[in-house]
Amino acid sequence: MTTLCRFCNNEIVGRDSRAKVCFPCVRDNPKKVGSVSAINAVQKAIKKGILAPAKTLICVDCGRPGECYDHRDYGKPLDVVPVCRKCNYRRGSAIPLFSSKSI
Repeated sequence: MTTLCRFCNNEIVGRDSRAKVCFPCVRDNPKKVGSVSAINAVQKAIKKGILAPAKTLICVDCGRPGECYDHRDYGKPLDVVPVCRKCNYRRGSAIPLFSSKSI
């Protein structure tokens, strides 16, 4: 079974079977790479017991059950707060790991 890149819909070749993004999109989209590495850091922290799973917490904005962690700055991958999906969408994008000005 082939996996398609979530950004360009090309087949992902030469990466782990769980990869969601192809190498060209990783290289060309530093903001997306920042989000991926920040999400991976949170997942590792949850596995190690540093962070509690978001589903066991409440949303800091509305008080509903938390569903995920929200990053405000991808440069600080563990500086997160639990939010529900609706509030996460409402909060918008985080600060990219690499801004276009620094590249």
